[in-house]
Amino acid sequence: MISIREHDRYSFRNTIRAGCIHECWLFLNELEKGATGEKVRCDLAEGVFLGKYAYSTRMALWKIFRTRYFNISCPWVRSELISASQYGPESPEFISLLYLYFILRDKLAFEFVVDDIWTKWLTHDLAIGSEDCSRFLMKLSQESKLLLQITAESKGKLIRNTVSTLQDFGLATGTKHRTISRPPVVPRTAFHLVRLLNDEGLSGKEIIEAKDWRIFLWDQQDVARMLTKLSQEKWIRYEKSGNIVNLEICDENSEKND
Repeated sequence: MISIREHDRYSFRNTIRAGCIHECWLFLNELEKGATGEKVRCDLAEGVFLGKYAYSTRMALWKIFRTRYFNISCPWVRSELISASQYGPESPEFISLLYLYFILRDKLAFEFVVDDIWTKWLTHDLAIGSEDCSRFLMKLSQESKLLLQITAESKGKLIRNTVSTLQDFGLATGTKHRTISRPPVVPRTAFHLVRLLNDEGLSGKEIIEAKDWRIFLWDQQDVARMLTKLSQEKWIRYEKSGNIVNLEICDENSEKND
């Protein structure tokens, strides 16, 4: 599952549309019904669904879906994403899992959340807007020559869509004045992150302290509470005594499907 992350480079693909939650649900729901990926792509191209959208828009949506989710090589993750579509496009079970894999595969959005938005959350500075992402991108531009190569138009789209995408996933609320909020997270989504961190070689206390949990705006106490819940539901074995933390994936959940 380590290959799930795409944090070795910044991506500029989030300049087309925002969260695309309903459209991604539609694709995954077709897969859940038994359609192949090629059948979904062909039906989309022919206007069998989303026929009111222009062809170029339909194909752009397929590219977003493919790069964010469909290209994940781990069969277990793909199966879980497809299964989560059964809960519906507005369910926390579906949205939180979609959010997790979107942000793990988008270096810019991940760093914006775990660094800038996390800092604002801690200081109770909850106003969030495009100007925050613009300042963050400007700071990154000083460190990465690649970011200097994108046009002003593309940079503007990237800034607006990054903030809008995070709002679609529940990290912000409001229209005219956006406010930072905690996104919906269900235990199954938290288990996905535990398993990923475990597969990346982290254990015990390292998992609790991983900055990845900031994507949910969780501190270590929030993480510990969720780990306790996962332990009660027999997904993991978790014990904490002082600074000593024992954490294992339960046998029935430990099979690697990479």
